[in-house]
Amino acid sequence: MPGADKMENASVPFLRFGSLLVRIHATRAEAGRLAARDAAQELKALLQRESRASLLLSAAVSQLDILTALRDDQSVDWTRIAALHVDEYVGMAVSHPASFRRFIAEHFVRHVHLAAFHGIDGQAPGLAVECRRYAALLNELRPGLAILGIGENGHLAFNDPPVARFDDPDDVKPVRLDEACRAQQVHDGAFDRIEDVPKLALTVTVSRLMRVPRVIVVVPGPTKRNAVRLALEGPIDQACPASILRRHGNATLYLDRESAAGLSISI
Repeated sequence: MPGADKMENASVPFLRFGSLLVRIHATRAEAGRLAARDAAQELKALLQRESRASLLLSAAVSQLDILTALRDDQSVDWTRIAALHVDEYVGMAVSHPASFRRFIAEHFVRHVHLAAFHGIDGQAPGLAVECRRYAALLNELRPGLAILGIGENGHLAFNDPPVARFDDPDDVKPVRLDEACRAQQVHDGAFDRIEDVPKLALTVTVSRLMRVPRVIVVVPGPTKRNAVRLALEGPIDQACPASILRRHGNATLYLDRESAAGLSISI
């Protein structure tokens, strides 16, 4: 059982689960705001060492608070930063309301002057070719920071338990989405019915995400309680892909009281 590392104040305990630092905030807005503050600090540190930096983003309603706070940070020189993202549905046009490229564009890219935004093309005629193209971009741009969420089934990006591999030889791959993942898209309001949710997607793999030097994970809300509990207190296993975060050397998980409520520790 992990113990408390330190306390910033009575409402924000700092805990460690393996190598993973966990911060529990009173509200999702506070978690997102402070995660954005730390992300901005990391980006500025990257730009002090290099002329350019890149950022890997996740598209989900759970990420709205951090994306909104981060895009409003005027202390970051966004003109020196390129953005990428972690997944997209196969066959989906960027104009579709549920497209993750569209989500990132609407909630982040349109509000900052980035050097570039590189999207995964869900409509690419050859999925293997698109995976290789995006993997090459990741290796060229070498994102120094990833901002991630955790799915209701414990997934990272679209690495659902049936397809997640901690030792994946690929950096980007096509995947079949499991039913829990597809149901979450309905819960999140992206689709009216599970029948409307695509069954295939392209995703950055767990092994590639784990090679990003700094990882910030924002997971608010009561629907994530079980995933958070398994990720932090269950075995480190591909049955809960997010559990691997406990082995990342520089990752922080930001929870609110609702998402942390399933943990066995006293909050």
